[in-house]
Amino acid sequence: MRKKIITIYLLIFVLIILLGYFFLYNIYGSEVRKTPENLFADPQSEMIIEVVPVNGLGSRAWFRTSSAKFEIIEGNNLVEVISLNEKNGQLKIRSLGEPGKVGIKIKSQHSLFPEYIEIEIHPRTV
Repeated sequence: MRKKIITIYLLIFVLIILLGYFFLYNIYGSEVRKTPENLFADPQSEMIIEVVPVNGLGSRAWFRTSSAKFEIIEGNNLVEVISLNEKNGQLKIRSLGEPGKVGIKIKSQHSLFPEYIEIEIHPRTV
């Protein structure tokens, strides 16, 4: 009787570990997040672009990072790169004070095709 109970508890524990691995830890895709959402024509305006690995439940994968390569295709004279961390998939840019559009191509380790994001630098309003 005691062996059956221990076996059942052990099977439940292994099942929980496997489900946690497949749904919470495994990476099923990647998502690009911008913080803040807008960039303004102000030399103090900064934006962090981050590639986030997504798990089976649609949220950030636990204890995982996604490396990515960033390439500024359009408007490279409108922003300056403050920091670039390709290993963790993060790019930090700052506006140079001119309004316009910036296009960035992002190739993530966990994506099939590159992603293209367009950031509009809004004019300063008083």
